[in-house]
Amino acid sequence: MNTPWFIHFSRPQRSRLRLFCFPYAGGNAHIFRAWAEQLPPWVELIGVQSPGKGSRALERPCTTVSEMTGKLMLALEPLLHDKPFAFFGHSNGALISFELSCMLQERGLPLPRQLLLSASPAPWTREFEQPYSAMSDEEFKAALQDLNGTPQEILANRELLDLFLPGLRADFSLSETYVYARARKLSVPTSVFYGEHDEIEEHQVHAWQEEIEPPIRFDRLPGGHFFIHSHLELLTAMVGSRLRELEVQDRASRSLESVA
Repeated sequence: MNTPWFIHFSRPQRSRLRLFCFPYAGGNAHIFRAWAEQLPPWVELIGVQSPGKGSRALERPCTTVSEMTGKLMLALEPLLHDKPFAFFGHSNGALISFELSCMLQERGLPLPRQLLLSASPAPWTREFEQPYSAMSDEEFKAALQDLNGTPQEILANRELLDLFLPGLRADFSLSETYVYARARKLSVPTSVFYGEHDEIEEHQVHAWQEEIEPPIRFDRLPGGHFFIHSHLELLTAMVGSRLRELEVQDRASRSLESVA
């Protein structure tokens, strides 16, 4: 798998499922490094690293969801056929993983066994009073400090922040320019996680059900928008539980096939 899009954090010799993890705006694939010790040992954990982030900081970032998912699809497609997979996305990552799932469905390609959406309103409910992408560089840097999602070692180093600034600005442009336009609902089992102290309204969270066909499982976690960090063990335990349920379903299916 020779592509800069994916970083392996665990690669079991006999992995039974791939979990692709999509970071929030201002984060990069390495926010998922600690998950390797928390998830079931048979899960192949892969962080998604987009242009302009982390080791790809000098690459031109994607500024629209369609551009990102189109390029990501080329890297992803070879990994869809040999074993089951699931998507986890936090905040902006939820939007990307949802849209990518819709693309897979439209193209008749294998779908995620589970779509795990975290800390994100349904994208068609979003409203932007002051788009971050329209801010001056200084206004945007100040906003990053308030959001508390970008590593402090970047925010505290002006040269480093200037290096990562195009990628960070592009992150916010993704959701601000996105328009949902799909002809049919997504038919993928989905779980939605949200923080009880997040600023996202609960009706925005539950609006995901409008465009996802199977009944969604909604789980409220303690904490605010970044419960992915403040309640890491709880979140990964819940994610692991969802993936273990897939294992149980597969074993039951194989047992029925052997009887038949």
